[in-house]
Amino acid sequence: MTNWLKHQKLLLDLVAQNGTPVYVYDQSIVETQIGKLKQAFKKLPYDIHYAMKANENPAILKIIKEQQLSVDAVSINEIKNALKVGFRPDQIIYTPSCPDTQDLKFAFDNHIHTHIGATEYFDFILKNYPEKKIGLRINPGNSIGGNQKIATGHVNSKFGIPITQIDIIKTYIALGLKIDSLHLHTGSDVKNWQDLARSVDAIFDFARHFDTLKYIDLGSGFKVKYHQDDVEIDLKSYAEYIQQKIAGFPQPIKIKFEPGKYLVSKAGVLLVKVNVVKQGFDKKFIGVNSGFHHLIRPMYYDAYHDIINLSHPDPATEKYDIVGVLCEEDTFAHDRLLAPTKKNDTLMIKNGGAYAYSMSSEYNLRDKPKEFLIHQNTIQDITL
Repeated sequence: MTNWLKHQKLLLDLVAQNGTPVYVYDQSIVETQIGKLKQAFKKLPYDIHYAMKANENPAILKIIKEQQLSVDAVSINEIKNALKVGFRPDQIIYTPSCPDTQDLKFAFDNHIHTHIGATEYFDFILKNYPEKKIGLRINPGNSIGGNQKIATGHVNSKFGIPITQIDIIKTYIALGLKIDSLHLHTGSDVKNWQDLARSVDAIFDFARHFDTLKYIDLGSGFKVKYHQDDVEIDLKSYAEYIQQKIAGFPQPIKIKFEPGKYLVSKAGVLLVKVNVVKQGFDKKFIGVNSGFHHLIRPMYYDAYHDIINLSHPDPATEKYDIVGVLCEEDTFAHDRLLAPTKKNDTLMIKNGGAYAYSMSSEYNLRDKPKEFLIHQNTIQDITL
């Protein structure tokens, strides 16, 4: 696990000056994660498109751009933000879910390559943009384990065109529809590369129906460590498997990946203040000045986030439920061992870089946290 305690003094000074809750990101960790992917895929003809929905702060996007990556957007505002940061239209892939046709019009008019996830959009495209080349988001019908809220390639998922609709696609190709790429996304936080490989098999088989493809986009889903016992996905074996598929494909093909969580999850933490340590019937509660309006993953996905007492990072000997300030069930952790904790201590919630601030809200009319970036032992306010 990433050693955030090396920043203890810097973070506690930040809290003393700015209060809590605050999100803090470490640029060096983002760069390290990017380096891991580049190393793993170096033998492939590949591009990396950062899934900016994971964390769309412009400071994060600038790091992505400086590292010569492209981006994946899922909304018109994400496209606008990427353009504003300086990404060229040809560096942006747009993969919407059930978009309004006005959204597609914006993307097409601004020369953003778009992945279409339903055959029901084909008539609109042929009528209004008959010369536009598009990608297809395919649903491979691949079921995987883990939390089904983040599994997106199974037969009951709303995402993508089922591979069984190939005849419909061929009918529209005969009418003039132009397809130059295929895309899929199996899910998020996939624990082993073999689960991803089944989707790779499906899309490479599906791709043999086309002779005009520039690339196949395999999405991401790369597992990151949330718990000390977690094992990250074996990217080397996955890359070797993809190499074999490329070697057996009848035409040259490029591969794209769309990592989000893998690049930024462990590069961020959420710092919160202890409002009260409360004795219940049979357990103690640590009540903090945050809740699911700041970090929804533990409540919505039952996600584990490591939590430590930043003020007193002593051995974890006391068991607590760590709960939030909302008038709702907003428990960050049940029966979690922490160092003995008291009012006004600062807790650090790890893996706060992805799907954290980007999913936050002002529920109960509570403010969103501020955001800060650590770079070369200095800290910068990047709050929008």
